[in-house]
Amino acid sequence: MTYQQYPPQGGYPAPGAYPPPGMARQPSGATAIMAGIFAILGGLWFLAGVVSHVIELSHYVISFLVIGAVLDLVSAALLLGGGILSLVRKRAGRLLTVIGAAGAIGFVALTFLFRAIGSSFYFSYGGVMLHFGFGWLLFVVLIPAIVTLVLALIPPTGRWLAVKNAAAQPPNFGYPQQPGYPQVPGAQQQGQPPAQW
Repeated sequence: MTYQQYPPQGGYPAPGAYPPPGMARQPSGATAIMAGIFAILGGLWFLAGVVSHVIELSHYVISFLVIGAVLDLVSAALLLGGGILSLVRKRAGRLLTVIGAAGAIGFVALTFLFRAIGSSFYFSYGGVMLHFGFGWLLFVVLIPAIVTLVLALIPPTGRWLAVKNAAAQPPNFGYPQQPGYPQVPGAQQQGQPPAQW
Protein backbone atom coordinates (compact mmCIF):
# COMPACT_ATOMS: atom_id res chain seq x y z
CA MET A 1 0.00 0.00 0.00
CA THR A 2 1.39 3.39 -0.92
CA TYR A 3 0.68 6.64 0.79
CA GLN A 4 0.38 9.92 -1.00
CA GLN A 5 2.85 12.61 0.11
CA TYR A 6 1.37 16.01 0.89
CA PRO A 7 3.33 19.21 1.42
CA PRO A 8 3.78 20.12 5.09
CA GLN A 9 0.94 22.19 6.52
CA GLY A 10 2.50 24.67 8.84
CA GLY A 11 3.93 28.09 9.13
CA TYR A 12 7.53 26.93 8.93
CA PRO A 13 9.62 27.58 5.82
CA ALA A 14 11.63 24.88 4.13
CA PRO A 15 15.11 24.17 5.52
CA GLY A 16 17.70 26.53 4.07
CA ALA A 17 15.18 29.27 3.31
CA TYR A 18 16.88 31.67 5.69
CA PRO A 19 20.58 32.27 6.26
CA PRO A 20 22.05 30.77 9.44
CA PRO A 21 22.10 33.00 12.52
CA GLY A 22 24.98 35.45 12.50
CA MET A 23 25.34 35.40 8.73
CA ALA A 24 24.27 38.66 7.10
CA ARG A 25 22.45 38.64 3.79
CA GLN A 26 24.58 39.91 0.91
CA PRO A 27 23.31 43.20 -0.56
CA SER A 28 22.34 43.25 -4.20
CA GLY A 29 24.84 44.84 -6.56
CA ALA A 30 22.28 45.80 -9.22
CA THR A 31 22.48 49.55 -8.64
CA ALA A 32 26.28 49.58 -8.45
CA ILE A 33 26.61 47.49 -11.60
CA MET A 34 24.15 49.72 -13.47
CA ALA A 35 26.01 52.84 -12.26
CA GLY A 36 29.29 51.31 -13.44
CA ILE A 37 27.86 50.46 -16.85
CA PHE A 38 26.32 53.92 -17.28
CA ALA A 39 29.63 55.50 -16.22
CA ILE A 40 31.57 53.44 -18.77
CA LEU A 41 29.09 54.33 -21.52
CA GLY A 42 29.32 58.01 -20.57
CA GLY A 43 33.10 57.79 -20.55
CA LEU A 44 33.04 56.28 -24.03
CA TRP A 45 30.77 59.13 -25.18
CA PHE A 46 33.24 61.72 -23.90
CA LEU A 47 36.16 59.76 -25.35
CA ALA A 48 34.42 59.97 -28.73
CA GLY A 49 34.09 63.70 -28.07
CA VAL A 50 37.86 63.94 -27.55
CA VAL A 51 38.44 62.14 -30.84
CA SER A 52 36.07 64.48 -32.69
CA HIS A 53 37.80 67.52 -31.15
CA VAL A 54 41.23 66.23 -32.15
CA ILE A 55 39.99 65.71 -35.72
CA GLU A 56 38.58 69.25 -35.77
CA LEU A 57 41.79 70.62 -34.24
CA SER A 58 43.82 68.99 -37.00
CA HIS A 59 42.12 71.32 -39.50
CA TYR A 60 42.12 74.54 -37.48
CA VAL A 61 42.88 75.56 -33.89
CA ILE A 62 40.17 77.45 -32.06
CA SER A 63 40.28 78.04 -28.32
CA PHE A 64 36.80 76.64 -27.59
CA LEU A 65 37.77 73.36 -29.30
CA VAL A 66 40.85 73.05 -27.09
CA ILE A 67 38.76 73.75 -23.97
CA GLY A 68 36.10 71.26 -25.14
CA ALA A 69 38.75 68.59 -25.78
CA VAL A 70 40.25 69.07 -22.30
CA LEU A 71 36.83 68.96 -20.61
CA ASP A 72 35.88 65.85 -22.57
CA LEU A 73 39.18 64.17 -21.68
CA VAL A 74 38.72 64.88 -17.95
CA SER A 75 35.10 63.67 -18.04
CA ALA A 76 36.08 60.52 -19.97
CA ALA A 77 38.90 59.71 -17.54
CA LEU A 78 36.69 60.18 -14.46
CA LEU A 79 33.74 58.21 -15.80
CA LEU A 80 35.73 55.36 -17.37
CA GLY A 81 37.94 55.01 -14.29
CA GLY A 82 34.96 55.24 -11.94
CA GLY A 83 32.89 52.76 -13.91
CA ILE A 84 35.65 50.17 -14.13
CA LEU A 85 36.60 50.53 -10.46
CA SER A 86 32.94 50.25 -9.43
CA LEU A 87 32.54 47.01 -11.35
CA VAL A 88 35.55 45.51 -9.54
CA ARG A 89 34.05 46.70 -6.22
CA LYS A 90 36.48 49.47 -5.31
CA ARG A 91 35.09 52.35 -3.25
CA ALA A 92 37.15 54.88 -5.20
CA GLY A 93 35.10 53.98 -8.28
CA ARG A 94 31.98 55.38 -6.67
CA LEU A 95 33.72 58.65 -5.88
CA LEU A 96 35.14 59.02 -9.40
CA THR A 97 31.75 58.22 -10.92
CA VAL A 98 30.02 60.82 -8.75
CA ILE A 99 32.61 63.49 -9.61
CA GLY A 100 32.47 62.69 -13.33
CA ALA A 101 28.67 62.65 -13.52
CA ALA A 102 28.32 65.80 -11.40
CA GLY A 103 30.90 67.54 -13.58
CA ALA A 104 28.99 66.60 -16.72
CA ILE A 105 25.75 67.92 -15.20
CA GLY A 106 27.51 71.11 -14.12
CA PHE A 107 29.00 71.80 -17.55
CA VAL A 108 25.67 71.25 -19.29
CA ALA A 109 23.92 73.49 -16.73
CA LEU A 110 26.57 76.15 -17.33
CA THR A 111 25.87 75.97 -21.04
CA PHE A 112 22.15 76.53 -20.51
CA LEU A 113 22.92 79.34 -18.05
CA PHE A 114 25.05 81.14 -20.64
CA ARG A 115 22.23 80.79 -23.11
CA ALA A 116 19.67 82.13 -20.61
CA ILE A 117 21.68 85.28 -19.94
CA GLY A 118 21.96 85.96 -23.67
CA SER A 119 25.64 85.21 -24.15
CA SER A 120 26.54 84.48 -27.75
CA PHE A 121 29.59 82.31 -28.30
CA TYR A 122 30.43 78.86 -29.53
CA PHE A 123 30.71 76.02 -27.07
CA SER A 124 31.77 72.42 -27.40
CA TYR A 125 31.31 69.68 -24.83
CA GLY A 126 30.69 65.96 -25.09
CA GLY A 127 31.44 66.01 -28.79
CA VAL A 128 28.55 68.40 -29.37
CA MET A 129 29.68 71.63 -30.97
CA LEU A 130 26.96 74.20 -30.99
CA HIS A 131 25.97 77.77 -31.31
CA PHE A 132 23.34 78.14 -28.62
CA GLY A 133 20.44 77.41 -30.96
CA PHE A 134 21.14 73.65 -30.63
CA GLY A 135 21.17 73.30 -26.85
CA TRP A 136 18.67 70.44 -26.93
CA LEU A 137 21.50 68.16 -28.11
CA LEU A 138 23.07 68.47 -24.67
CA PHE A 139 20.14 66.55 -23.18
CA VAL A 140 21.86 63.49 -24.68
CA VAL A 141 24.62 64.19 -22.14
CA LEU A 142 22.45 65.49 -19.29
CA ILE A 143 19.90 62.68 -18.83
CA PRO A 144 22.40 59.76 -18.64
CA ALA A 145 24.62 61.83 -16.33
CA ILE A 146 21.72 62.37 -13.91
CA VAL A 147 20.85 58.65 -13.96
CA THR A 148 24.51 57.73 -13.35
CA LEU A 149 24.80 60.21 -10.46
CA VAL A 150 21.63 58.96 -8.76
CA LEU A 151 22.63 55.29 -9.13
CA ALA A 152 26.10 55.98 -7.72
CA LEU A 153 24.79 57.93 -4.72
CA ILE A 154 21.99 55.69 -3.46
CA PRO A 155 22.77 53.58 -0.35
CA PRO A 156 22.54 50.08 -1.93
CA THR A 157 25.51 50.97 -4.15
CA GLY A 158 27.58 51.90 -1.11
CA ARG A 159 26.56 48.77 0.79
CA TRP A 160 27.49 46.50 -2.12
CA LEU A 161 30.89 48.16 -2.47
CA ALA A 162 31.50 47.97 1.29
CA VAL A 163 31.00 44.21 1.68
CA LYS A 164 33.71 43.12 -0.76
CA ASN A 165 36.25 42.30 1.94
CA ALA A 166 33.67 40.76 4.25
CA ALA A 167 32.48 38.43 1.48
CA ALA A 168 35.99 36.99 1.04
CA GLN A 169 36.10 35.72 4.64
CA PRO A 170 34.33 32.50 5.61
CA PRO A 171 31.54 32.85 8.19
CA ASN A 172 32.54 32.03 11.76
CA PHE A 173 29.08 31.90 13.42
CA GLY A 174 30.66 32.79 16.77
CA TYR A 175 32.46 29.47 17.31
CA PRO A 176 36.04 29.46 18.63
CA GLN A 177 38.81 28.90 16.09
CA GLN A 178 40.00 25.30 15.93
CA PRO A 179 43.70 24.60 16.59
CA GLY A 180 45.83 24.26 13.47
CA TYR A 181 43.70 26.62 11.37
CA PRO A 182 44.66 30.22 10.68
CA GLN A 183 42.93 32.85 12.77
CA VAL A 184 40.29 34.86 10.87
CA PRO A 185 40.60 38.61 11.56
CA GLY A 186 37.61 39.90 13.47
CA ALA A 187 36.53 36.45 14.71
CA GLN A 188 35.05 36.37 18.20
CA GLN A 189 36.61 34.17 20.86
CA GLN A 190 34.04 32.78 23.29
CA GLY A 191 36.00 31.12 26.05
CA GLN A 192 37.91 27.86 26.02
CA PRO A 193 36.54 24.76 24.27
CA PRO A 194 35.80 21.81 26.57
CA ALA A 195 38.55 19.20 27.05
CA GLN A 196 36.29 16.35 25.97
CA TRP A 197 33.09 16.35 24.03
